[in-house]
This record gives sequence, structure tokens and C-alpha cells, in this order.
Amino acid sequence: MKKTLTYIAIATLFLVPVFPLIVANPLFFPFITGKAFYFRFLVEIAFAAWIIVAFLDAKYRPRLNGLTIAVSLFALITLVADLLGVNPLRSIWSNFERMEGWLVIFHLWMFFMASVHIFGSGEEGKKWWYRFFNTSIGVAVIVAIYGILQYFGAAAIHQGSTRIDASLGNAAYMAVYMLFHVFLSAYLFFARANTVKSIDFPQWVYAILSVIFSFLLFQTATRGTILGLIGGILLALGVYALFARKGERKHRLGAVTAIGVIVLIGAVFYMNRDASFIKNSEVLNRMATISLQENKTQARGYIWPMAIDGWQERPILGWGQENFNYIFNSNYNPAMWSHEQWFDRAHSVFLDWLTASGLLGFLSYLSLYIFFIVLVWRSTLSMSEKSVMMGLIAGYAIHNVFVFDNLASYTFFFAILGFAASLKEGKVWSVMGTKPVRTDVVEYIVAPIVLVMLVAGMYMVNVRPLQANTRLLYALGMCSGGQADVALFEKALSVDSYLANQEIREQLMACAPSVVSGQYPSPTKQAFYELAQREISKQIELTPLDTRAHALGGFFLNGIGNFADAEKYLTEALRLSPGKQSLMVQLAVAYANVDKADQALALMKEAYDSAPTNTQVRTAYASMFVVAGKEAEGKKVFADEPGIFETESMAQIYASLKQYPKAIVIYQKMVAADPTNVQRRGILAQTQYLAGMPYQAIETLRAIIKDYPEYKAGVEAAILQIQNGK
Repeated sequence: MKKTLTYIAIATLFLVPVFPLIVANPLFFPFITGKAFYFRFLVEIAFAAWIIVAFLDAKYRPRLNGLTIAVSLFALITLVADLLGVNPLRSIWSNFERMEGWLVIFHLWMFFMASVHIFGSGEEGKKWWYRFFNTSIGVAVIVAIYGILQYFGAAAIHQGSTRIDASLGNAAYMAVYMLFHVFLSAYLFFARANTVKSIDFPQWVYAILSVIFSFLLFQTATRGTILGLIGGILLALGVYALFARKGERKHRLGAVTAIGVIVLIGAVFYMNRDASFIKNSEVLNRMATISLQENKTQARGYIWPMAIDGWQERPILGWGQENFNYIFNSNYNPAMWSHEQWFDRAHSVFLDWLTASGLLGFLSYLSLYIFFIVLVWRSTLSMSEKSVMMGLIAGYAIHNVFVFDNLASYTFFFAILGFAASLKEGKVWSVMGTKPVRTDVVEYIVAPIVLVMLVAGMYMVNVRPLQANTRLLYALGMCSGGQADVALFEKALSVDSYLANQEIREQLMACAPSVVSGQYPSPTKQAFYELAQREISKQIELTPLDTRAHALGGFFLNGIGNFADAEKYLTEALRLSPGKQSLMVQLAVAYANVDKADQALALMKEAYDSAPTNTQVRTAYASMFVVAGKEAEGKKVFADEPGIFETESMAQIYASLKQYPKAIVIYQKMVAADPTNVQRRGILAQTQYLAGMPYQAIETLRAIIKDYPEYKAGVEAAILQIQNGK
């Protein structure tokens, strides 16, 4: 039994590094959810197997050292912070887009504990970790081949740019994955160098792979990670140059020379940052534009101060994981109108932990780095091995200044923590001691309890969310295919998984307007409307301080013309996120349609004053002047932009206000500018008819037949209707 379970634990742990290859197309968020569920299943099995083995053999029981204590405290403090945060359920479960929350921290802790104690410590542990790293490097080679195919245009890039992402689905995720494997390959190069007299074939392979992985990291154009790679290499070289043995003078001199070469290349690059060959390369150009001034125009320049402000509100244990959106919304900066409107991360791992778990959680997170450095430095590893590991942890830390964590970085961070924890023998945990537990007790009591907990945990944590996920994707597929079925959304919601519910409700809000306003039977429209209303209420009741829940409800109701109810939701959304122009525009639309034109105009003035360059706000503000009957005043405000009153959206507003002549003038100008737009010519004819100009409408339609005879049948039918007064 012990042997079988040990093999099961080892096998599942060695399957963990395969997760970057998982792309679960049958799931919603296929690049995220598939990897996460795969990782969870494997870790749960490995952990359960280890628990039983630990009862059977004291060799596998928990050992205390700085890292095992630090990792456990980190998981515990994070749990307390999440439970005391503003949305504990979300902090625990996360959502499909992220698949993180405390559940991922708990699984990382299980992965750490199982791997550290199954692989063992000392030389035996190193051998198992080397095998694990080699397995991961083998998988990284497959990911690298995918990335190379993307680089040469033989495979599509999922983000639709030139920044490769392979099977990770995100350039930043690909970058940090490559970062780890650059250093792991370099580490195994030096580890093997200590066992052979001269460079052999495996070392050449490690060296070549390290170069390839570095090249691919650069092709992701992820600046923070590229800085991490360069910084990590410089630190590794510096550590070796300072602390290597005196007998290795030639190698130390080589390290100093390499530092000089890298600094020189950096200086030459900086001096030529405006050169055409740099400007024409996305990777080099992104690196050349790094500056404090440039950062102010990036989202980080706005959200990092928000994160600090948010932490000061809850300094000890923070807001709980997955709750940065509360900080972002309540502290929204109107200057961010051109950026993402629903940030859920601070885009800095360190700030994310500071806000999520407060000072206690932040310090516990930093302790992981500290104990890693201490254990590696005090180990029997050679100075070259220590230097590479120092470079890896430094490179990862630099990367984390600019990017948020994900499964690709979390897993390998905890893997190297496990490796460091295995470098030295730890004391057996006194609670369990070293006495053997009777086999029959393990077989008839311990094993059944663990098995029941494993199955129950898998079902609740993985199976139910998977059911909801697949049902949601099917419901969305039917909706996009014009066969929306409310029963499919109800079936997805019936799973009642917190991980899935908010996402299902949000996607229901996206589908319902096309149903309610589309060519569906009245009972179907009514069913979707009632379900959407019911689920909006449930979500708001569950998360009353979440701006997004109120906003999506308001957007949905605006979209189907229920402006009175939309006003209520949008008013609360704007109260929770003052200054967010996208909410102001939607609320102004609701105001304008419930005879509150003056309030709509005042609201848009506030939005315009906060960000005059916001195109959407400028257009909406001009529109509200027309709606409020103050067009002349509006033309004074926009005297430098008279064309703002001659757009298609403005023509629609004129038509809705029955100011048909003004709408007709705009449509005629647009048709003259683009006579190939048949749809717009049809709208012109319709507007002319509504304006009491049937003869002009018919002439417009006949012109369409002349230019586009293929539309003759349909257009002649429309002419006949006009002639019959219909």
C-alpha cells in the first residue's frame, strides 16, 4: 500500500508541469480554467496519497524548517485576511477568468507540502527535484516550439498581436514561464558541471535551451519580465564574482567581464533608442520607451497610487483576495477613461498582496523570498548553483513589480520553494513523531477518511464548477447562434457554484438584450427578461458594494429600453464609483429617456469637465445639449468641433426628437461621402418618409436600385409600401 501510494504521489506530482500545454477549448476561458482544474485534480490526489503514506512511514512526515513554516503561515494569514475581507466568498473561490483566490493558495500549499516530503531532503531530495525540473524543461521545449511557430507566422497568436503567447494564451504568462526555465536550464547546466570533468552533451542542451528560452521571453515583449531576466542575470554574475572561491579567479573575472558587456550593451541601446531599427521592432521599441514619465500614461501610473490608498484604509489584513475592484472603483481616476474600466488587479504582485492581505500578509509573502535565499545560501550547493538560484528569485521579484501572478508563475515559485526546503534535513513534526501507526488503523480508518474527503473535495471544488462552466459555454453558443434558450442558463445556474454564478449572470446580461430586442417569440423574451431581473437582484444582494453588479444591471435595462429601472441601478453604481464616465454616459441616457434632460446635461457636463479628451463623453455631452433643447449653447461649447453635431449618432437623436430635416441633412452628407453604404441610404429614405417626404424617399430608393440592381426586389417592395401609405 505504501509503495503504491508513493508512486501515485510521485506520478501526479510529475504530471503537474504538463499543465502549460492544457488548452481546454470546451471550457469557458479555455487557457485558464483547463490548466487550473488539471492542476487542482493532480495536487489533490498527490496530497491525499502523501497524507496516508505519512501515517505509514515516519520518513515522509512533515518536517519543520523556515520555509515549511513560512509557507504554512502565509496560507493561514491569507485565509484569515480573505475571511475578514469585503467579499469572503469571492476571496475564497475567485472566478473563471482568474481561477485563483484562497483555493489556489491552498492547492499551492498542498503541492509544496506533498512534493517536499515525498521527494525527501538532502541528496535524495535533490535528485527528485532535478528529475522534476527536467520534466518541466521537457514540457517547456514543447511550449517553446509552439512559440517559435508563432514567431515565424506558422501558428496564430491568440492575443492577435506580434507578442507570442504559445499555449499560455497571454504574453505575460508566457514570459514568466520562460523566465523560470531560462534559470532552471542554467542551474542544471552548473549542477551537471559539478559531476563531470568537461562540458558534455546534456550541458550543451541546457545551455542552448537557456538561450532559446531567453529569445522567446524577449519575443513576448513583456518589459517587466525582460527587466527581470536582465536583472537576474546581472545579480547572478555579481554574486558569483564576489563570493566564488579564490581558486576560480578566471571564472570570477569572466563574470565581471560579462557584467561589463551587458552594461555596455544597455548603454549603447539607450543612446540609440531613437534609431529606426529600434523604432521598427516592437520588442526593442517597448524597451526603449520605459521611463517614469511614460509610466504615468500607463494604467500602472494610476492604479498603483490607488492600491496604496486602499491599503491605508485596511492596513492590517487588507481587503481579501479578488477584491481590488472595490479599491479601483471607489478611487476611480477620471483620467483613466482610455484604459480598462474594471481593473481587478494592481498589476504588481507586491501591491496585490499588500492590498489583499494587509501588512501581515505582505510580510508573510516577503518571508518566502527571505527563507528561500537563506536556505539556498546555507546549503551545500556550489557557488555557481547558488548564484543562478539567486538570479532566478531576483528576476522573479523584478517581474512581480510590474505584473500580477498566475498559475504559470505561482506553480514554479512554489516548486523552487520546495526545492530550497528540501536542501536541508528538517526536524520531524513533534505532533506526529516517529512512531509507526498500525497498518490496520491506516487501512480501515485513516485511508477511508482521506479518500472520502478527497472525493468530496474534488466534487465541490472541481466537478461542480466544471459542470457550470460547460453548461454556460453551451448556453452562450446557442445564444450567439440565434437559438437562445433560457432553460440553458437556468441549468447552469442550478449548479449553484459561487465560482460560476457571477460569470453566468454577467453572460446572461450579455445575451438577454439580443433576445428581448430580437426576433424571438414573446414568451422567450419574457422568460429572459424575468431571469435577468431575478439574477441581477440576487447578485446585488450578494455583493451590494460591487459597482459592476449594479452597472451591468443598468446597462442591460438601458439596452432594452427600461430606462426607469436602469436609472436606479446606474445611480447606485455611480455612487459606488464616482467620476467613472462610462457610468455617467449610461445614466445620462436613462435620464434623457425619463424626462430628466436637464439632469442628463448637468451630468455630462461633469463628465466632460473631468476628461475633455474623452471622445465618448464629448459626443454624449453634445447629444444632451440637443436632447435638452439647448443646441445653440452646445454649439458654442463645441465651436472648435462643429462636426460633432453631424455624426450618425446625432442624426439618430434628431430623428428620435422628430427633428427630421436636421437628420436628413446629416444622412445626405454621409451618403454623398460614401454612396456604397446601402444600409445608410435605406435609413435616409426611411427618415425622409417619416418627415412626410414620400416622393423624396422613393427617389432615394430608386437610386439604390440603379446603383445596386441586386437589391431590386426588396427595394421595390419598400417603394410599394410607401405608395400604399404603409
